[in-house]
Amino acid sequence: MTPSPADLFRQTFAAEPAVVTAAPGRVNLIGEHTDYSALPVLPFAIDRRTAVAAAPLDAPRIEAVSEAFPVPASFRPGTPPAELLEPWHRYLAAAVSLLEPPPGAGARLAITSQLPPASGLSSSSALMVALVAALNAAWGLALTPEAIADLAARTERLAGAETGGMDQQVIAFARAGHLLRIDFLPPARRHIPVPPGWAFVVASSGQPAPKGGAAREAYNQRVVGTRVAAALLADMLGVGLEGTPLLGHVAGIDAAPVLVEELPERAAPRGIARSLGIPLEWLTALSSGAALDPDAPVPVRPFARHVLSEADRVDAACRAVESADLAALGRLLDASHASLRDDYRCSTPALDAVVAALRKAGAAGARLTGAGFGGFAVAACESGRESALVEAAIAAAGGPAFPVTPSDGALLE
Repeated sequence: MTPSPADLFRQTFAAEPAVVTAAPGRVNLIGEHTDYSALPVLPFAIDRRTAVAAAPLDAPRIEAVSEAFPVPASFRPGTPPAELLEPWHRYLAAAVSLLEPPPGAGARLAITSQLPPASGLSSSSALMVALVAALNAAWGLALTPEAIADLAARTERLAGAETGGMDQQVIAFARAGHLLRIDFLPPARRHIPVPPGWAFVVASSGQPAPKGGAAREAYNQRVVGTRVAAALLADMLGVGLEGTPLLGHVAGIDAAPVLVEELPERAAPRGIARSLGIPLEWLTALSSGAALDPDAPVPVRPFARHVLSEADRVDAACRAVESADLAALGRLLDASHASLRDDYRCSTPALDAVVAALRKAGAAGARLTGAGFGGFAVAACESGRESALVEAAIAAAGGPAFPVTPSDGALLE
């Protein structure tokens, strides 16, 4: 049984925490790998959370324990994340580096979670939202909910993966019984009620989905590939760019989906920057300071095809939910998984197998959820079918698998 963060704090530090915060995990129903292209997503928060107990410390030191990881953290505020060996320590250091603690102040932290790590259910983003909210309260920083969500997103980018802002927004602002449509150009959020009689199940593929190492490089390669695609499409369409090119800048132009098929299969960022006369860093710069090899070709056409078609599927999914058409939603989930498998190449045989098992057991549709490369799948079904889906997924991949309920976010306004 997961201990409470307050109990873990007392056991570790022999003191009472000043504040306890909690943030949910999330399931992205559809709209995968679209947020960092400034295109819409349709996630919801789930009924499993990460919690942080915190208290200020009258010394410039961060001391933290987590029930999920054996090595405690201890470092000075301002320590560069890359200098710390444990990945979860780097996340803490990244968050602290973006905040402004009172002079000479530190904090003690105790962290517990109901979310499986490296699953694609956003355990790291839940930690960042709960952590920033806890330090905000402990240090009296008076940050707004919007600022907390933004800082949590910046923290994850600083820690290494060039993510968009979906996870932190839904974790912060979700509403029970609703999906949350998030747009980025211009920024907007819209809560969409889940029709009665619908249910959702998530199931592990049995394969971890870590955000470090090769998975992080694969993720960042996709970010760069979509930027290259956006720059080329903008040039074809005569759209002027100022700064990082995003597919969201051209997605609303009718000719864009047709011109995708004229993009190169692969291209090296340096060559594209030179041919278009734009700074190379517009294509390759990452918040963490890491950089991909600018002379190594990255996929362009298939990445653009997935992202633009996935954005269209988000629009269609919103219509399906609003009209209570579960069959239509299921077809969109299936199409999304096929696109992620064939064009974005972030599915795996293990994910494909658990998705197939969920469909065979009676899901209206199923797809990987999260960045992919392992982790979990999500299925939509009629209420009452959840047990059959869970049993089939466990038989196929070994579990865990469980129903999830759209739930409130951590900072719901």
